[in-house]
Amino acid sequence: MSGLAAGGAVEQPDSFAFDGEYGRAADKAVDRYPEGRQASAVLPLLDLAQRQHGGWVPQAAIEHIAGRLGMAKIRVMEVATFYTMINLAPVGRYHLQVCGTTPCMLRGIGEVFRAIRDETGIGPGETSEDGLFTCTEVECLGACVNAPMVQVNDDFVEDLTYENFSGLLRTLKNGGELPTGSLVGRHSSEPEDGARTLIDVPAPPPFDPAVVYRLNGAGAPVAAGSPAPAENEGRPAALDGPRGGNADALARIRGLGPKIESALHGIGIYHFDQIAAWTPEEKDWVNGALKLGGRADRDDWVAQAAALANAEAGEGTA
Repeated sequence: MSGLAAGGAVEQPDSFAFDGEYGRAADKAVDRYPEGRQASAVLPLLDLAQRQHGGWVPQAAIEHIAGRLGMAKIRVMEVATFYTMINLAPVGRYHLQVCGTTPCMLRGIGEVFRAIRDETGIGPGETSEDGLFTCTEVECLGACVNAPMVQVNDDFVEDLTYENFSGLLRTLKNGGELPTGSLVGRHSSEPEDGARTLIDVPAPPPFDPAVVYRLNGAGAPVAAGSPAPAENEGRPAALDGPRGGNADALARIRGLGPKIESALHGIGIYHFDQIAAWTPEEKDWVNGALKLGGRADRDDWVAQAAALANAEAGEGTA
């Protein structure tokens, strides 16, 4: 195992620049502020640099952001070192940010640390040998009502025990999808034995990925079947439905779970060969429209889809 270097990673890239969807998002973040106030975009740019660079911010990105915002490098470093959400050294594919403050401590976060040690061999400030997990103890993350809890990358998992968090870690090690929210079936933040007031809360509307994920240029959903706006330039070719009525099992692609599979269906993507044919611009469009945070790049969906498409083609001719 390896510890997180306080002064940043030992091996640093020579240069850094925002590109693709990250470049467009960086432009929007800076444009939110009037002339002379662009330094207010420093935290969004640090976050974007971290996502583009695989979970951590190299020194070259610090320098790039400082130059772009007209800030001294030390001022960008002050922000980067203040917020625990910014990593100056590589972290694992799954960053386990474990709340160690009073409510979680009283509710058994020690058992969660024990589960992490037993399943991954690491403790706070360490990364597992396989590079899958980094463990960091953090201050309150604001989900005290469902303590103990852990933030895994961008998502919260709550109501943790030694057993259910051990099972979660094994699921991630085996390439499974990360469950989110309460792991004991608690609805929202109601009492553990069920709601005592507002018993008849209406159910949310049914999930319709064709509406939720068909975005216009402002980021608002538009009805399925509406003409695509100019901002959808770069969108990959879509199908009205799966060929022959049978969609490929897109969730076989590592990092693409059932929810994302349903979202891809909502934008007309049903088959491995469609994903395998994505250009960089089309992949950027999907990353942005489905808010994947670069997951398609990180897990190289295009290469995975090409391999699965070829395998299926071989089976079909066997």
